[in-house]
Amino acid sequence: MQMRERSLDYIRLLAKLGKKGPGIAQISNRITPKQFSKAVEYLYHDTLCPVSITGGVVLVSLALFGLSTIILSLFVNPISAFVLGITIGLMSYFIIMNGLISRYNSQLVQIEKVAPYVLEELATIYLTTGSVFEAIQYVSKGEYSLVSEAFLKMIIPLNQGEAPERLLMGFAINQPSFTLRRGLLAFIQFIESSTSNLDAVIVDAHENIQRRYEKLTIQWESRMMVYTGLLVFLPIIIILGLAIRGLLDNPLILLLPAFQFGFSKLLHSSLLPNENILLGE
Repeated sequence: MQMRERSLDYIRLLAKLGKKGPGIAQISNRITPKQFSKAVEYLYHDTLCPVSITGGVVLVSLALFGLSTIILSLFVNPISAFVLGITIGLMSYFIIMNGLISRYNSQLVQIEKVAPYVLEELATIYLTTGSVFEAIQYVSKGEYSLVSEAFLKMIIPLNQGEAPERLLMGFAINQPSFTLRRGLLAFIQFIESSTSNLDAVIVDAHENIQRRYEKLTIQWESRMMVYTGLLVFLPIIIILGLAIRGLLDNPLILLLPAFQFGFSKLLHSSLLPNENILLGE
């Protein structure tokens, strides 16, 4: 919880920086990806502006570019320092932007993974008891991670007289999974009129997960080869490049192990992180 609040503070700070930066709003409005906007709107419930956050990320990246260029110019020639500074600035931009998108995708995959089982349980409990409240309460006690947490939050409003269909509709619209959204809407229709394509939707949800498994199985081997190849050959290329230029005695060579460690962590976090969740690893 503390890490989540700290992360929110950093994002709010980026949003404030983005609003204050002169001329940044026009630039960030053009370069803000749609997926990033979706991620911010979902993760922060429309309380923060995606364009402002992008502006803050741009300013931070520019600051890192300038600072790293000045520091590196003390050790290498100005052109090399400038190129490395650009690299550091761009990497910081993509790491921050992709971090939020990755969080969004991670939660999307977690919900997609349990969607068919949530829909099955809702339908089964409702048909058995005839109570939507019992169905929601049953799911809230299940091990469906984000979905169970969201259903648990519905219990108090339900006890206060809120219509369950309205709560389910609100959750269906605001969560990121199309599969679960479609299923919940079919479930609500079934409650109201006893006619819907709920069975077909549940079957399709299971098939959607199966298709994802098959796709990821094909992707996994090729991406692992790329991951392994980069980790093995990139340090060799860097060392050969430094040797050709006669820079093996440069103090910056001592940063190579740290760079290798950081690069491996970055690659590992970007190598099918959401698929790891789906595959249960």
